[in-house]
Amino acid sequence: MLPPGPFSPAFWQSLRFATSPRSYSAAITSRYGLVTRFRSLNGNGVAIADPEIARQLFAADGETFGSHPMHGDVFGAYSVLATSGALHLRQRKLLNPRFHGARVRAFLETMQRVVHEHLDGLRKAASEGRVVVMIDLAQALTLDVILETVFGDTVGLERPKARAILRDMIGATSSMFVFASALRSPAFPPWRNFIRRRAAFDAWVDDMIARRRARQNLGGDILGLLLEARYDDGSAMADAEIRDLAMTLLLAGHETTAIAIAWGVYWLLREPAALSRLRNAIDALGPEPTADALAREPYLQAVIAETLRIEPIVTDVGRVCRVPLTLGPFTVPAGEFAIVNVAAIFASETLFPEPARFRPERFLETSFSAWQFMPFGGGHRRCLGAAFAEAELAIVLGTIAGEWDLALAEGPPERAARRNITMGPRRGVRVRVVGARAPGAIAKAS
Repeated sequence: MLPPGPFSPAFWQSLRFATSPRSYSAAITSRYGLVTRFRSLNGNGVAIADPEIARQLFAADGETFGSHPMHGDVFGAYSVLATSGALHLRQRKLLNPRFHGARVRAFLETMQRVVHEHLDGLRKAASEGRVVVMIDLAQALTLDVILETVFGDTVGLERPKARAILRDMIGATSSMFVFASALRSPAFPPWRNFIRRRAAFDAWVDDMIARRRARQNLGGDILGLLLEARYDDGSAMADAEIRDLAMTLLLAGHETTAIAIAWGVYWLLREPAALSRLRNAIDALGPEPTADALAREPYLQAVIAETLRIEPIVTDVGRVCRVPLTLGPFTVPAGEFAIVNVAAIFASETLFPEPARFRPERFLETSFSAWQFMPFGGGHRRCLGAAFAEAELAIVLGTIAGEWDLALAEGPPERAARRNITMGPRRGVRVRVVGARAPGAIAKAS
C-alpha cells in the first residue's frame, strides 16, 4: 500500500521542495500525514516524517538500497554517496576508522590554527567599521581547513591556485541540475560548465596524488591516509576512488560546515542568554582553550546540535530502493525513493517543544535517538565526515564566542534560502565587529 500525497505535477512538487522545503513539508504533512507520497523530476517516492518509520529505514539491510544517478553524476561514480551494495560496504569498512576518534583529533590543532588565521582578520574589519558577511568568512575558512587537512603541505605555494580551483568547482554546482535529472545534459550550459570545472578539479587532484606517491613519506593528512589505506585483500584505493572522495569532502563538507557556522553565529547573537552561557562555559576552559577542550565542551556541543536542528542544512536524507521496502503499513516500490524528511522531524512539537525557539538546553535535558535527531543522516550511509564537521564547528563557534564581540548588522531577520544543494541564510548573516573580547584574542591579533 502506498501512502497518500499530492497529485500536483512533478515539476511543481520539485520546485516547491527545492525553493521552500520546510514550509512545503509542513503543508504536506499537515494535510496528508507523517508518511506521504511524492513525485519529482528525479523520480517518485515516499517521504517519512515519522521517527519510528525513519528508524525502520535506517535499520534496513544495506543491500536493500541502490544509488541514484544524480550522486554519481555530481560526486563521481566512486563516491561513497554514489556506490551501493558490496562496494559501498567495502569502502565504509576501510574509511570509517579514518574519519573518527584519534584520526579526527589529529587534525584539531590544524583546524584551530587555520581558524585563528582567518578570524584575526576581524580586527581589521572592526577598525574600518566594515560589515562582515559571515557566510563569506566561513566559506573561506572551511575551504582552507579542507586544503590543510586533506592535501596538507602538497599544496605549498600553489594555495591561490588551489583555492581558485575549489571555488570554481563549488560555484559551478547548481540546484537546477541537482533536482532535475533531465538538465544533467551537455545541452544545458550550467551542466557543461560544471563538467569543465570538474575536469579541472580532477586533473589537479591527480597531480596531487602523483606528487605524493613520488615521496617516500605519504604524510599524515587525509590524502596520505587514503594513499596508505589497504582493503582486506591488500589492494589500495584506486586514484579514481580517492579523487571522488576528495570531491565528496569538498562539496559535502565545505559548504555545509560554512552554512552551519553562519547560522550558529546568527542564533547566538539573536539569543543573548545562550551566548552568555556559552561564554561562561568557554571561559571556564582557560584563557586559550585547546582545540580538544572546545570539541568536548558539553554546552558548545548542544549549541551546535540546536543550530543544526533549527536550521537544517540538508532537509532530507534519501535512499533508492533496489527491492520493495515495507515501512510501517506502506511499501515503497523498487526503483523509488524512501526519504526521511529531516526538516519535518526537526520541527515536531512532540519531539522538540517550541521548535521555532533556539534553546540548546534541550540537548542537555534529553537524549535523542539516531532516528529522532539525524543532521548527518543515519544507518549504513551516515555522513562519513560527521565527527570531522562537529569538531570544526566546535572550534570555530567556540573561538568566535570566546574571543570576539559581534553584533548583527541592521536589516530584516535571516531566512533560509536554497544555496546550490543546501539551505543557507539568504543574506549571509551580516555582522558588525565590536572588537576582541578575551586577552588571548588580543595577543593573537597583535
